[in-house]
Amino acid sequence: MKTYWGAIARALAIGCLLAPLKLPAAMTGPEIMKMVDDVNRKAFTTAVVKTQLSTCKYEKSDGGIRCKDKPRVVVLEVGEKKYGDDNRDGKSIALVLEPISDKGVGMLRYEYYEADRDNENFLYLPALGKVRRLVSGSDNEDGGSFFGTEFYGDDAQARKINEFTYELLREEAYDDRPAWVIEVTPTAERAKKTAYGKIVVWVDKERKIYLKEDIYNRAGKLYRQRLYRKYTLIDDVWLSRQQTMNNLSTSRITSIDNISVTYHREVPDEVLTERSLTDFTFRERNLALLRTYYH
Repeated sequence: MKTYWGAIARALAIGCLLAPLKLPAAMTGPEIMKMVDDVNRKAFTTAVVKTQLSTCKYEKSDGGIRCKDKPRVVVLEVGEKKYGDDNRDGKSIALVLEPISDKGVGMLRYEYYEADRDNENFLYLPALGKVRRLVSGSDNEDGGSFFGTEFYGDDAQARKINEFTYELLREEAYDDRPAWVIEVTPTAERAKKTAYGKIVVWVDKERKIYLKEDIYNRAGKLYRQRLYRKYTLIDDVWLSRQQTMNNLSTSRITSIDNISVTYHREVPDEVLTERSLTDFTFRERNLALLRTYYH
């Protein structure tokens, strides 16, 4: 059985506060990424998102790409709540709505900011009727494939600032947006838990949100590429309505489409517990009100 990681809203919606920041004349890579991390963690305290993931094998055609087969589609409902100083810790839950064969599968995640404390992840499979704890590591592709998609555990969590080093490579325009281009490299300790050698990220200088990521393996080869598209301002938070992850080595691509979302609503603590995984009536009663706020 493949290992599945709990999806988190931060992987699906990168938020940014509206208040402009006064920047120094020149900034280093670590200073930029610390600022971006602070802005995004403080952008919202709660989020509920309905999202669709479509994955297929593709081929190049007329300068673009197209699916060679019928995409596999998974529809999820994801809730998140942040805790602690500066929203550094968090809890999230992901519930499968489609396909019917996977309906009822649920994932719960407890995320910790401390570099020496691993996040906790739990999976509920209705067929087994119990919750099992997941264990991550570099031997299962950074937490395992998320429902057979090209997104993995490292892609579905906020990076812990102290687990990486940062180098500002250059400044350039990307998709008509002024951007910083920064190389993100795992520390020696983090490298033991990830298959990634480095990630090159494009950060929007004005909105402090991610635009693109080039992901390299330990051998230094570019093998996956993540694009953030269709940003929309919702509840004072920048939401990427669509993200794609292109696996260049397997010619498989996954598109995440954020269908509906709401931020800043009251999410009861008990919703983010194992009870919500196993008790359908309980979680539906709590989610019904939150759905009325969807954009």
